[in-house]
Amino acid sequence: MAEDTERDITSDIISPTTDTSDLTTEDRKEFLIETNFKGVRKHYFLNPKAVPLKVGEYIIVEYEEGEDMGIVSGITVKQLKRENIEIAGNIIRKSNQIDIRRLEENRRIEDGILVNARKQAQKLGLEMKFIDIEYKFDRKKLVFYFTADGRVDFRELVKVFAAEYKTRIELRQIGVRDEAQKIGGIGICGRELCCSQFLTNFVSINVSMARDQNLFVKPEKFSGACGKLQCCLKYEHDFYLSQKNGIPDTGSLIQTDKGKATVSLIDVFNGTVTLDFDSGDTLILKKDELLKKLSKNYRVIKNSKDDQNGNGCVNCPKSNFLNYDGNEGKEKIVPADKKRQNK
Repeated sequence: MAEDTERDITSDIISPTTDTSDLTTEDRKEFLIETNFKGVRKHYFLNPKAVPLKVGEYIIVEYEEGEDMGIVSGITVKQLKRENIEIAGNIIRKSNQIDIRRLEENRRIEDGILVNARKQAQKLGLEMKFIDIEYKFDRKKLVFYFTADGRVDFRELVKVFAAEYKTRIELRQIGVRDEAQKIGGIGICGRELCCSQFLTNFVSINVSMARDQNLFVKPEKFSGACGKLQCCLKYEHDFYLSQKNGIPDTGSLIQTDKGKATVSLIDVFNGTVTLDFDSGDTLILKKDELLKKLSKNYRVIKNSKDDQNGNGCVNCPKSNFLNYDGNEGKEKIVPADKKRQNK
């Protein structure tokens, strides 16, 4: 009988969920509560008091030896959370209207503190730029976010702030990507910056990610508001790598039964590879067919991935003017004169 009860509890828990109000007290304790704070700061909390919660509700939590207020952004069963996440603390209670008014008042106070911080830094001759201020809900701590070209000796500035605001002071130097995240803005895509909307962890972005996606342009074209390469270059990168797996990169030289050819285009969406011959003819193969030929009578003479410059195929076409559709899955030869007409 005990086993049946335990099985029912497990089956009743849905992950992720948006509302724990209808669950039992013991079931609520099995969830991790993802909570967002000012900006995109996010932490995970336990719910030992089994407070019934919904996504979008404000809550008071234990955080850094004090209390903070955030909004519930996700509810997930602890056992199903596979990442190695850090538990920030416990949930104390739901927020009430008095709490919300205090949070709004804190935000208004932060605006004045930010103006004063910039004046004090200028007065002390410090080469630093204050980006944002965060006043913890219980007002026991003030966090100042700033950018600077190098290290800054702000010890005197901390003394000024501590004497003026009578609370714990913390100054955090952040990078340009963090600055863009806090300030926000509109990207070249016309949408709100990803970093200020949902990204919380920055991954390394490099030019090779653009090359892997057939984006043969200058890096400046892919720079975000922060001046670094755009984070969205990472989104589809794994897909392109999987689609290109086993295929020589563009610019590679292959020995075929029809002579030497250069890989000029890898169409990951149609699953085709275009080979250009010195004669001007073009051979279009299905990816699987090329892989078969490479294992038999085709041979890679030079793989452009081995090129230290990594420039790929300089003379390759910049648009997919050759289409494989309607060719019944067979290889297609495009003569040089027809190729010029298609251009």
